[in-house]
Parts: sequence; structure tokens; C-alpha cells
Amino acid sequence: MKHFPLFRLGLAGLMSRSSCWLLLGGALVFAWLAPLVTPWEENPQILQPARAQAIWAYAWLALFTWLPFQAAALGHRMRTEGMLEHEHAIGASRCRLWLQLGGAVVVWLLALALIAVLLSVTWCLPGRAGEVELWLQLVGQYAALYTLCAVPLVLLATALGTRTVEVIAFLVPTGLLLAGLFGAVWLAPLLGGSSSKLLQSLWLAVPHYHLADLTPRLVFKMGPLPAADFLASAGVLGLQGLALSLTGLCLFRTRS
Repeated sequence: MKHFPLFRLGLAGLMSRSSCWLLLGGALVFAWLAPLVTPWEENPQILQPARAQAIWAYAWLALFTWLPFQAAALGHRMRTEGMLEHEHAIGASRCRLWLQLGGAVVVWLLALALIAVLLSVTWCLPGRAGEVELWLQLVGQYAALYTLCAVPLVLLATALGTRTVEVIAFLVPTGLLLAGLFGAVWLAPLLGGSSSKLLQSLWLAVPHYHLADLTPRLVFKMGPLPAADFLASAGVLGLQGLALSLTGLCLFRTRS
């Protein structure tokens, strides 16, 4: 840890804020209380899928708000205070500095994903023995795809924070996430099924974060994705994440 001073500094700064602990504690409260607004007393069977839906909805909400904002703010603050320029001057590479800063926020992202997994396999575990293994596989797939989607967005927000103001650094990854979760579904009939090479190229360029949202499969107990579909989704999200990460590295700035 002594070789990662910016990671330790960023993590310590985040841990000193109550919002970090509220983020994790809020997952428990939201997952418990949100399903209670449904008519579960009339049909108790809907409570378990409603909790699963609430847990992962909270994880996506955090990726729309707290996580990219903290990443953008951390990158901006470290650059303006001269910490990045100092560390770069004594020999730390830009990639190393960028990963240290982003890693301080990714720790909270992974903690939130872990909480979502633990709640999914405890509170929401199906009662039938035959469904348990399928449920565990599905939760594991969901966690993997969510992480592939979320980590590059946090790293991009960190890099943009060193390049521009916090608001822009926050809005860019949030806009990409919004387009990938909802916009891609609307554009699929227009771009995905077109015979035009240009439109097909645009379709490939659109973020496909909708592939990481397996909430309907949890709610309706549809079971895990077939291995081929899961690997294809992971491959698409991995390649898009790599492209975003390389873009973030190019945008990362150390000069104050």
C-alpha cells in the first residue's frame, strides 16, 4: 500500500465522508423498504423478486449518481491541488496515477456490488431446491456484467475530472450510461436491423449497457444466460470498457 500514495489518500478522503457509508447502508435500507410499497400482503410471493429488483436498481442508481460524481471530484481536486503533477515529477507514470485515483472509487463500487450479491443470495434466495443453483449462477453473471459496465465509467469520470470541471466530468459517463441502458433499446430497430453499413457502424458504436441489466431475469426467475450469450455480452462490454478506459487514459492530465 505504501507504493500507492494517491490511492491511500483518495480512499482515506472518501472514508472520512459520511456519504460513503450512507451509500452502503442505503442499499440495505432501500432493499428492505422499497418492496414494502407493493401489495405484498395480498401476494407474499412477489416480495422476494421485488427485493431483488430493488437491490440492483439501487446499484444502477449509484452508478448514475454518487460513483461518477465522486470519481470526477477526486480527479479534479487532485489535479488542482498539484498532487498529480508532484507524483508525476518524481517518476510515477500517468497510467499508474490514473489507476490509483480511479481505484479509490472502484473500491466502493465493488463493495456495493458485493452487497447486492450478498442480499440477492440471502434475502432473495428461492425456496425451491432446484432453483437455488440457477439463481446463484444468474446473480454471479449479473455481478460480472455490472462490474464490466461500471468500472470503465468510473475510470473515465476520474480522467475527465483532471481535464475539465466536475460537472462535465460527471455528466459524460452518466450520459453514456443513460444511452447504453435505455437509448440502445430504442435505437435497435432503426440501426441494428438496417442494411446500411453506416447505420450498422453507428449501432456498433452505441454503448450496449443494456446487456448488463439482468433484472428482468431475476424478477421473473428466468435462470442464467446460456454460456454463449453470457460470453458474448461480456465480450461486448469488455471491448467497450477497454475503449473507454483507453480514452480515459488519453484524457488524463497531471498538470495543475
